Amino acid sequence: MKISFFGAAREVTGSLYLVETSSVKILVDCGMHQGCNTCDVKNLVDFPFDAKEIDAVLLTHAHLDHSGRLPKLIKAGFKGKIYATPPTAKLAMLVLEDAQHIMEDDYEREGIPVLYSKKDVETTGELFEAIDYSRDVEIGDLTCRPRDAGHIFGSAFWEVRQSQGPTIAFSGDLGNKGSKILRPTAQLAAVDLLVIESTYGNRIHEDESTRQAKLKRVLEQIIQRQGVLVLPAFSIDRTQQILFELNELIEKRVIPVIDVYLDSPMAIKATDIMKEYPQYYNNEARKLAATGDDLFDFPGLKLTKTRDESKLINDAPRPKVIIAGSGMMNGGRIQHHLVRYLSDPKCTVLIVGYQAAGTLGRDLHDGKKVVRVLQETVHVNATITSIGAYSAHADQARLLSWVEEAEARPKRIYCTHGEEGAAVALATRFKQHFGIDAIAPHVGDSITL
Repeated sequence: MKISFFGAAREVTGSLYLVETSSVKILVDCGMHQGCNTCDVKNLVDFPFDAKEIDAVLLTHAHLDHSGRLPKLIKAGFKGKIYATPPTAKLAMLVLEDAQHIMEDDYEREGIPVLYSKKDVETTGELFEAIDYSRDVEIGDLTCRPRDAGHIFGSAFWEVRQSQGPTIAFSGDLGNKGSKILRPTAQLAAVDLLVIESTYGNRIHEDESTRQAKLKRVLEQIIQRQGVLVLPAFSIDRTQQILFELNELIEKRVIPVIDVYLDSPMAIKATDIMKEYPQYYNNEARKLAATGDDLFDFPGLKLTKTRDESKLINDAPRPKVIIAGSGMMNGGRIQHHLVRYLSDPKCTVLIVGYQAAGTLGRDLHDGKKVVRVLQETVHVNATITSIGAYSAHADQARLLSWVEEAEARPKRIYCTHGEEGAAVALATRFKQHFGIDAIAPHVGDSITL
């Protein structure tokens, strides 16, 4: 068996791993590069393999950095199956349709080449094969099984066993503790080799039990100074986690009712998809939903689907909360709100997710006082704050404990999906703590088992 790392190696986005045996070739994820200055070019480059020879894709979850080049794979000749959990299959199509629409807009506005067509996206949808957690799918001499990763709704890590050969696990992205909606990450089985994400491989999150209290304080400050809370959030999972918290705070009268604008058509659709699969909720959320309580709705919530509805938010009275994508602030409706409110000292931008190097979100997180947004120069007078405990990614401690609590420790570990410092740091910790042979591969590296 041979494994090649063609993306998300010493970088966070562009997940793409090729697994080859004597009888089959499969991909684990086929994600888009995001956030960097050269990402558009990297996404346009031909795949380093013949797409027609790929038998199947194992998709870990719907985020664009894991699913975003699937239609390009189809365009290049792939005709196999794309295996994913039922929610991931639906959410991925939502993400891909939105991405293609944004590409068309970018082409019209800036002449940036379109990576794939609407037809390519439609064909991608036809190739999805939904498979529930802990069910096996046979692909040639490989037996592949998705397990609950606890990262976002429907996310999976994949265990891949070769007949008369090694067993490998691909973590995809692993979840943080304390989710109010998702089930915890499943136990890792005994595997020979583990390919594990390292997004926060060199960091420890804030205590997740404090996050609602911190959100409450931010909201109280906004109400007190009649300001605006601008909350850039990923449309899948992060938005719903925030809605769930707001539902609790407002319905239990911990804070007064405040106008909350969910200014993201994709997040609204993703929330509807999540409501279709209550069996994927954790026990507490499932019991609450069974009582008839809508987990993601509360007094003051307003859904803005159209651009005209979005523009009306500008004149809406304060205080108010605006939740919009994209989560790293490099596109989407959030940029229009940032142009309007970043220079206002009565406003706050609350960061609740990972901000990749090269993104506007990273610039703001790092304290930059003058930024470019929608081709405008904007002075940052608003308060920029973050709550790390809302991250959907496991931190270093959680990654270490997941491996420690496995049925048996892997013989070898490859740390991927992290910036170089994070990936190398995590690999070093695995060596020091467990004596496991662990490395951070480079893009293009291959190993043979």
